[in-house]
Amino acid sequence: MLIISDLDLARIRRLEATQHGDVRSALRTLIESFHEEGEVVPRDGIAGDVVTVNSTVSFRDEPSGTVHQVTLVYPGEVSIAERRISIVSPVGRALLGRRVGSRTMFSMPDGGRREIRVLALDYQPEAAGDSAR
Repeated sequence: MLIISDLDLARIRRLEATQHGDVRSALRTLIESFHEEGEVVPRDGIAGDVVTVNSTVSFRDEPSGTVHQVTLVYPGEVSIAERRISIVSPVGRALLGRRVGSRTMFSMPDGGRREIRVLALDYQPEAAGDSAR
């Protein structure tokens, strides 16, 4: 099950309303996925092992065993050099709302499938009490 804070969902909805084209469509799809298979919880009630927006997370690509650490951000805050990936990228969508230890399979733009496992939540704004994020 996917879990999202009420604040993250509200911010994603506001962002979706200001976007156009592919980004707006991707945000709409993300919102729909949380309505269909997710649970919305109050920001102060989100568990410390759930990947939220602005979380830094370590995950493993299951087939290759490669471990990656990324921070999930809104589309306008992406920085490949800083390993900040968009919540609407395939990997970002796969990570957002997952718990540490969970595995998920998702589709890549080239049609391939990829499986990852969430290994650790290195930083979560809610657990850190960082209300600005």
